[in-house]
Amino acid sequence: MYKPEIVEQELISIPFGNSKIDALFYRSLLNAGKPEKEPVIIHIHGFLGNFLEGSQRFLPPILAEAGYSSLSMNTRMATFGLFFGYGIIDDTVPQIDAAIVYLKNMGYSKIILSGYSLGSSIVLRYASLRNDPSVFTSLKGIIALSTPFSTPHTIRNRWNKWGSNPSYDEIYRRVKETLKPDPHRSSEDRTVIIYKARGDTLNPEHTELYTYKTWWYLAGPEAEAAKWIPILLIQGREDDELGPDESEKLAQIAQKAGNHDVTALYLDANHNFDGKEEALGIVIRQWLDRRFSPVQPTR
Repeated sequence: MYKPEIVEQELISIPFGNSKIDALFYRSLLNAGKPEKEPVIIHIHGFLGNFLEGSQRFLPPILAEAGYSSLSMNTRMATFGLFFGYGIIDDTVPQIDAAIVYLKNMGYSKIILSGYSLGSSIVLRYASLRNDPSVFTSLKGIIALSTPFSTPHTIRNRWNKWGSNPSYDEIYRRVKETLKPDPHRSSEDRTVIIYKARGDTLNPEHTELYTYKTWWYLAGPEAEAAKWIPILLIQGREDDELGPDESEKLAQIAQKAGNHDVTALYLDANHNFDGKEEALGIVIRQWLDRRFSPVQPTR
């Protein structure tokens, strides 16, 4: 998928407080010697970060073929953050702020946030908190792939479907009791393994791991919902993790909230878009081209 004549890759570290944000920058070389095409796309991973999430690897080269550069970043929701109690969606907001500042310092003025699965919940939450165009002038749109209508709603339905052990209601009871009286201030936390969370076996691929706090803020029934304002929603018809109409419901919510540029599309694909990578990339490229009227490259 990686074509060195079209895209140049660079591993970068974005300063963030006393630490850093690891990211991979894909610079499109299609318009070499000319002003770069905008917008630039920031990709936010799904569960466990870029280590497991494929769209962060196959989408940037596909978009680079159309002249769009990309930044794939890991957030606090990746790997250890989720397992050890630091994976809180709102904690990713200042990290995305830092990535946007980094790109603006590189000269980019138009930025699209793209998220996959859990990452789409992150970008929708970010957009709900940064939705004043007079202040956040560089944020121009949202691409949300395999997006849960509501993360708690989707996880509860999936656990009930497979008969998880422990059940959703049992985890809620345990977590609420352990983190009382206030989850925000509680110093308690524990790690919990959920068997049969993604399938009907005890195999690792059907198992999920959380701490009580990360579960509470991500999947608990009292988790704060995002004010959904996505622009492009894409879901697979064969997605076995989401309900068949979750993207359609999200689109309806956004439209009722006054967003007049909402597109919900379905591909013949599973949750990961396996085998449909090119088709997904084409849809996104067409959507970008129609809205941002880029200058076509000289052939």
